[in-house]
Amino acid sequence: DVLDQIVIAHRAGASSTSGEGTLASYKHSVDNHADILDGDIHWTKDSPKDKDKLGSILVIHDSTLDRITNCKGKVSSWLWSSIRDKCRTTIGKKRLIRLKDLVAYANSKGKPLGIGLKNSKITNAQAKQLWNTLKNSNVQLEAPLSRLAALNKVKKLDKADPKHKINYALVTTGAAGWPSVSKVKSVGTYLHAEKSIPASRMRTYKRAGIRVFLWTGKTKSDYTKMAK
Repeated sequence: DVLDQIVIAHRAGASSTSGEGTLASYKHSVDNHADILDGDIHWTKDSPKDKDKLGSILVIHDSTLDRITNCKGKVSSWLWSSIRDKCRTTIGKKRLIRLKDLVAYANSKGKPLGIGLKNSKITNAQAKQLWNTLKNSNVQLEAPLSRLAALNKVKKLDKADPKHKINYALVTTGAAGWPSVSKVKSVGTYLHAEKSIPASRMRTYKRAGIRVFLWTGKTKSDYTKMAK
């Protein structure tokens, strides 16, 4: 069945008992046969100068803590230690986790990762921190056109190292037109597209050797649309 080829745990595949971006949700997704573990990232206040050089990239979709936790304010205004000690998800009262923790869990389960880069600008030090965190894992690092400057900083480090290679994906809704094959390939060999992508465009990408991942199916009608 085309719908059963690859199942991605979007934002950890949050359940009704544990919030998005939590280890409990990732474990729930693995128990329910997720093939790829997805998460977005933001840097905390102490990053990348914290003592644990891989420790302060937070797995969270939003730039603030407001929506999913009992804490308020930008992630970049909080120290990781304070988030760890004070913040809990409104669903399930769980701790948020760092990218370092997600990578370790995914590797222990043999699961690939899809990591969304949410910052349009990052420093060279942040790029190095991110690359060091991901370089030994099976990962797709994804970003839309508006965040390619940040993505390219990581790609530059990757290109200079013959021992490690990360996969890269361009993200698009298609609202501004579907990117050309050459544009997609200038980023990587993957495209992450909204479920409404035309079948003809999908075939074009497929013929060019581009692998397309569709997001995000929540209902049976969503999956019917994605299959078409």
